[in-house]
Amino acid sequence: IGDEACTALAAGLKVNRTLARLDLKSCLSIGDEGWKALGESLKTNDALTSMDLQCCNISEVGYKALAEGLAINQALTSLDLAGCNIDVKGCTALAESLKINRALTSMNLSHCQYVGDEGCKA
Repeated sequence: IGDEACTALAAGLKVNRTLARLDLKSCLSIGDEGWKALGESLKTNDALTSMDLQCCNISEVGYKALAEGLAINQALTSLDLAGCNIDVKGCTALAESLKINRALTSMNLSHCQYVGDEGCKA
C-alpha cells in the first residue's frame, strides 16, 4: 500500500475499537505522509496490541512519527521492526518514546543492519 491507502487505514484506526493486530509487513510504498498518519492514529487507538512492520522502508520522518504515537499510545504491546532500515536517529526517537510508554513489552529489531552500537545505546 502507498501513502493514500495508509492514510485511509490510519483514519480508520483512529476510531477502531476491535482490531488488535495490524500486519503491514513488506509494505515498501508507504512514504512520509503514510507514516505520519499511522503515527497520529497510534495517539488515539486503544485497541491495537500488535503491529508488524517487518521489512518496511521507514524513513527518519516515519520513525519520528511512529515514536510520537508510541509515546502516547498505551495499548500496543508488540512492535516488529525486523529488517527495517532503522538507523541511529530512528533508534533514538524510539528510545525517547519508550521512556514514556508503559505498554510496549516486545520490540523486534533483528536484521536491522544500520542500528550499530550508538543506536543500541539510545
